[in-house]
Amino acid sequence: MTTLPTTLAMIAASLTANTLFADQNADINNDGIVDATDLMQVTSQLGTPCDGDCPTDLNQDGITDSSDITFLMGVWGAVPGWVDSSAPSASEQNDGEDVSSAPVDLSWQDNGPVLLDAIYYDQYTEFFSHGGFNRWNSAKEYNQGEHTKAWAAENGVAVQPMVYGSVDWDHDNNLTDEDKANFAIWLDEYVPADYDGPLCLDLEGQYWGMLDTSNQAVMDVVINVYLDHLAVAKELRPNAKIGFWGFPKKTHTDPNFNTASVDRLLSECTAIFPDVYEWNPGGDDSARLQLHVERAMEMVNGQTPVYVQTSTRYKTSTTSPRYIHDQAEFMHDQVAPALAAVWTDADGKDHRVQGVALWDAYTYVSQFTDGWSEMDMDERKTYWNELDITHVSFLTEMKTYIDAAFAAGEERKSLTQQQEEAAAQAAAEAQAQAEREAQRSQLVNQLQTANTQLLAATSTYKKSSKSYRKSRKSYSKSKKSLRNAEKKYGKGSKQYKKAMARFKKARKKSQRASRSFRSKRNAYRAARATVNTAKAAWNQANAS
Repeated sequence: MTTLPTTLAMIAASLTANTLFADQNADINNDGIVDATDLMQVTSQLGTPCDGDCPTDLNQDGITDSSDITFLMGVWGAVPGWVDSSAPSASEQNDGEDVSSAPVDLSWQDNGPVLLDAIYYDQYTEFFSHGGFNRWNSAKEYNQGEHTKAWAAENGVAVQPMVYGSVDWDHDNNLTDEDKANFAIWLDEYVPADYDGPLCLDLEGQYWGMLDTSNQAVMDVVINVYLDHLAVAKELRPNAKIGFWGFPKKTHTDPNFNTASVDRLLSECTAIFPDVYEWNPGGDDSARLQLHVERAMEMVNGQTPVYVQTSTRYKTSTTSPRYIHDQAEFMHDQVAPALAAVWTDADGKDHRVQGVALWDAYTYVSQFTDGWSEMDMDERKTYWNELDITHVSFLTEMKTYIDAAFAAGEERKSLTQQQEEAAAQAAAEAQAQAEREAQRSQLVNQLQTANTQLLAATSTYKKSSKSYRKSRKSYSKSKKSLRNAEKKYGKGSKQYKKAMARFKKARKKSQRASRSFRSKRNAYRAARATVNTAKAAWNQANAS
């Protein structure tokens, strides 16, 4: 049977550069665009014979099959001449207010890294559509994972919520209202409404391989599916940091793979969860996996938190992931590279991961333990405990690494703060020095101006003083001459009258000289006070 990923891969390979005429009948939902919605309707009817009206049988050959998908992909895009009869006219439309994008929360950038428990305990299947009563009830009754959970509680290690199948609750690749309702029930059970931590959607299945396509049209179809899931989760938990397990994939960060752009999906994720799983026991994959994480950070420009997914498991080419990694190799190849990963943006800011999660699943115990079906629950509990103790061992060492990375981050933060404070202090000191220099320059100018004014005032003061003394002397002399003339010649004499005229003139001149002298003396005193004030200000400025 040809699967949907194989079918679309065949389509992507067979598409040519020829542009075909867009036939109206491929626009199944009549929205004017042949797009992912129409493709999903066709793929949902693959293999269905058509009797009578069958809109998904695009080539009218009596069955919905891969040839109809090929036809649809050939007419992908807007339908020429299509008119939406239900759309209101321009006059009927209300002018909408501009809706500004909400500010991006980047407060997380200075936090982390943290250790997260992403282990898939069977108890978690209680609200999933898969697993069944015996699986989750037995896990509850026999306290599966009790040691790890106790250790995590004691060490403050939070759970990373994982949603297997994402919003598609029955895993039938068809997102329905019932799926969304069951997803909401699960969220209400495990994820508080105000939760602002990581929430990982695990949507693999038939779409996962299609994320490796190099054909952008196919990629856009797949991205639309992921965006539908993401929109539901973001609406129900708007504060959570939400993305998909393993995305971006290693094929997206490896330049040797020519995958189509996934930027549209990355831009909508509020967290990314790249995995560093590796199936190469005994090999050194640290550099490759560190580069994968760094390129993932670069793909989101450091604007989206990164939670790296690690796993204790590996598989060979012929097995499922039944084997447990050597712990030292696991730390060297997965944990250490994740914590060492750093990407520097154009502004010189370093970006690192916000968290590292450990994933494993207890279902592997039942799958890979011989004679499991014949065991009683006490025997099964023994095997669970073995894995439980293994998880505690891995997590304990992971915490040591993460605590060291966290301490190094705090040291970097402290150093940065010290450098910023030192720079601010230096800037303040430079500003103060500049202000002091400006003040000194101003005081020098004031002192020089005051000295110049004092010199001028001194000169005029001396001249007025000399003139005043001369006029006083002349006045005294004329006054004495007037008395002598009165005694000798009498007031009515010609000599007396002349003496009186000289006296009045000398008196008037003396009065003018007195007024000028007082004015020049006041100006001199004021200029001398200004100089003294300027000198005092200068001395004070130099003393501080």
